[in-house]
Amino acid sequence: MSDARFPILGAEIPPMLGREKFMQRIWSGLTKTTPSHFSIVGPRYAGKSVLLKALEQKISGDGTPYCAVILWDLGHQTPRTDEEFIILLCKRLGEGLCASHEDYGKSLLAATSDQYGDICEVMDALNEDGQKILMLWDGFDKPLSGGTLSRNLWDNLLDLCKKPSFRLVTSTRKELHQLIRDEKSVTSDFWGIFEGIIHLGCFDRDDVDAVLKELPELIFQTGAKSELLNWTSGYPPFLCAVLNQIVWTHGKGQIDNEMVNQAAIKAHDKISPLLMKLWEDCPARARDLYIVLLERAELPTSAAGKEERSSLVDKGFSEEQGSKIRPACRLLQTHITGAGPDAGSMTRLFGSWDDYRKNIRNLLERRITQISRFDERLYRYVEISISFLPNEPDCSLNHLTSIEERALDIIWQREFPDGRSIPGELIAYWTMSPRDGNKIIKGMMDGNTWEVPPDRGRQVGLLQLLTGSINGFECKAKITTKDTYTLVNAIHSYRNRTEHAEGQAIHLGTAVAVIMSCLELLACLDREKRE
Repeated sequence: MSDARFPILGAEIPPMLGREKFMQRIWSGLTKTTPSHFSIVGPRYAGKSVLLKALEQKISGDGTPYCAVILWDLGHQTPRTDEEFIILLCKRLGEGLCASHEDYGKSLLAATSDQYGDICEVMDALNEDGQKILMLWDGFDKPLSGGTLSRNLWDNLLDLCKKPSFRLVTSTRKELHQLIRDEKSVTSDFWGIFEGIIHLGCFDRDDVDAVLKELPELIFQTGAKSELLNWTSGYPPFLCAVLNQIVWTHGKGQIDNEMVNQAAIKAHDKISPLLMKLWEDCPARARDLYIVLLERAELPTSAAGKEERSSLVDKGFSEEQGSKIRPACRLLQTHITGAGPDAGSMTRLFGSWDDYRKNIRNLLERRITQISRFDERLYRYVEISISFLPNEPDCSLNHLTSIEERALDIIWQREFPDGRSIPGELIAYWTMSPRDGNKIIKGMMDGNTWEVPPDRGRQVGLLQLLTGSINGFECKAKITTKDTYTLVNAIHSYRNRTEHAEGQAIHLGTAVAVIMSCLELLACLDREKRE
């Protein structure tokens, strides 16, 4: 579609169409006496990068209160450690400041140690000069998804964002609190700095009118515009694809309903890959909800979960009217209904490696829906890990430490509800010969320390003894089963594999095996809670 009137995807970010309400809200928030920090949230292809690029151009013009605006694409060359993040941040700030404050910019580019300290000095100097800068972090979910950045980084960034000379706008596919992986990072106050949260989804009617003004040679008859929205829901790439087809087919003149219908049918094949990526981004429960909506035409909103509704509505796949939710986007309906009666057949879903790769996430998502959210934090860790399959198997396993630590904490809370101290009757049993020769028991006896050790590896060993998963030890666990120990131990081993990868990427098949272990650990802990 390189000759398209409205570019949809490509190396270059296209100009912004519509979205004036959002732009005005952000502009007002950034230019008031005490400017706000903003978080832009929206699904794939909603136009987050387009909005940030347009904001960069607007802020860079005359009459703005910012001496520099710096767009940082975090989706490419993503920092994986705190140190790497600060180094790259320092570099981007230095490059961005060189045009307006060459001395400050060169100072940051020359920094080789304590880059964070140098950044703070420059920001303080800018404040003394009565200047401030704006940073735009596009694709901020990418570094967050790794789970390798610590609370120390976020606390430092919090201090940076408190400086009057520094303002920040981020873009992510989900709200920031849904993306944080590390347990300790959750408690940082950094996530609360964003006073403005912009939810980007479908074009509204004002946006559509603004887009159609770009095509003055076309006159949409009564109902044709509504038909355009019925097919596309106003989702930017779908709307642009159908309009491109209308331009290619008719060029100019009156456009009626049938012309829109024919253009949409022709455009469907061209945008099918985009359509399916968005469909696959929906959780399994949201996809199930959409199928039900197609069958029943509508449901009470109370009959559908909030997350499932939001996932569909944000992408224009469904619409809420009053207390009802209905299917929308005829392009998606055409695709789903055209899949045929074998849509669920095992051969189609898993008959080849490509099929397996394409559909394995759906299988894992359906498994997790069978497990209760008995512990929201652990459930969420596993849920997010699944979301990275099949395309990012390495990222899907970056959370294993958090899963292991949370699972072990749950286990010890259940087994020793009065605290981390091991009960006397258990000590008496373990210190009897020949069990007193066990390395873990001997270490506790020598140190006269009878509490759950802080080291997670030793905790796994202690769980092995407690569940009787080693010769000579009877199971003394009140709740925890041997299955749970086996799965925790497997995840501990896999965690070591990811932490010492030495350049060897994780294969998708291995990542799936690991996530299945995490799923079944979640299921075991759920069963043990109820039994």
